[in-house]
Amino acid sequence: MKKRFIAMGMVIAMLLTGCAQNAADNQTETPQTQEAPLQEAQADDAASSDGEVITLTWLNHYAEAGKQAWVQSVKEQFEAKYDNVVLNIETVDADSHKTILQTKLASDDAPTIFDLSSNADLRIYNEAGYLADLSDFECLQNVDAGLLKEGQVDGKQVGIPVELSGYGVFYNVDIFNELGLEEPTTLSELKNVCETLKANGITPFATPFGESWAFSCYPRVLYDAVCWNNDGQFWAKLADRSLKFADSEDFKKQMQTVWDFHEYWGDDAFGTSWDSAQQIMANGEAAMIAHGSWAVDGITSYNPDINIGVFPMPVSEDPADRRMIKEPGQQLVLFNYQDEKVMEAARNLYNMIYSQDCMRVYAEEAHQMPSVPGDYNILPALAEIVNYPAEESFSEAGLPRNDPEHEDVLFETMLNAYTGSNFDVEALAKDLDAGFDNIKK
Repeated sequence: MKKRFIAMGMVIAMLLTGCAQNAADNQTETPQTQEAPLQEAQADDAASSDGEVITLTWLNHYAEAGKQAWVQSVKEQFEAKYDNVVLNIETVDADSHKTILQTKLASDDAPTIFDLSSNADLRIYNEAGYLADLSDFECLQNVDAGLLKEGQVDGKQVGIPVELSGYGVFYNVDIFNELGLEEPTTLSELKNVCETLKANGITPFATPFGESWAFSCYPRVLYDAVCWNNDGQFWAKLADRSLKFADSEDFKKQMQTVWDFHEYWGDDAFGTSWDSAQQIMANGEAAMIAHGSWAVDGITSYNPDINIGVFPMPVSEDPADRRMIKEPGQQLVLFNYQDEKVMEAARNLYNMIYSQDCMRVYAEEAHQMPSVPGDYNILPALAEIVNYPAEESFSEAGLPRNDPEHEDVLFETMLNAYTGSNFDVEALAKDLDAGFDNIKK
């Protein structure tokens, strides 16, 4: 079977005899701590009695300023509390994160903690022996139980979500108010909004399509709200080929909708980076962005005074078809070290990260929706997502989704289809089917 380069990198990394072999061959339970309340667990000293310095590494791809500041604050608080532990922070860009992680795992340079985006990712890395069992970590009692299931594999908790993520259209409330615009509920209403914005010299949509991960958020606010919401097994059926893209009229309709709004993407959508898109939104050049909730932090980091709202992306001429998309955010995972001192230090780090005090900073300064419930002062757009009625929302927690190989084929094929001057939805469906068929062989 033909394998994609990135996927092969994953397989090769799993088969190499470096850190993964050490983890797989010497499986032991995560060291136990005494039964105690979380506050007492955090007070335990992670350092060894002989004064040995323990070094932990946190690999992340947080691109937004607020998240980066939060990670730095965790480092400072943790090192102040545990003076024999050093926490190194390694931040990389999102598009290269997977490759860098796989390289580190294959070269015996594994980070202590890192993040994975979905249960499908967790299964791959867990099967390779990379992930520690977090099932007895005290911090689990603090996390929203509805989000925890996304981090479970074969009865074990191997990942813990940091936040709830929402997907929709984030918009500049002041621009809408100045032009007398209301949140659109249908595609025709959205088109009218775009025309009004364009007539007033404002780019309707900021589109960071120059980065593949950022591009992926735009179509998913459409097809997830329709295809996956209507059939929780949608992606599983496409992967096992019991369903074809060419036979999914809902999918093709939403992909056509993506193209139908391409005239409102601005002058250079595929040359625009995520950072540039945030600035375009912050300075008022663009009024909307179809993206994930972390966009709020990114935009406000450039303009703290901006007034951001959010609405679910219209998908048809029926307002009832819209859905606010919610999912567990990035999962923090722990490399399966066999050094008890490192594991105990990591346990203490997790207890600090998933404390209400730490999550309050994440909510109020990094502008996120923490996985740890609490009385936080979050921005209005985030509060809107959290409180959006369940019957008008789509929760993706625990549902089967694409593994990394299928995800790569999906979005690379889409990018190729939308970068030209013409678009053929039937050709897109055919190419996607060919790509998924190739994986199945």
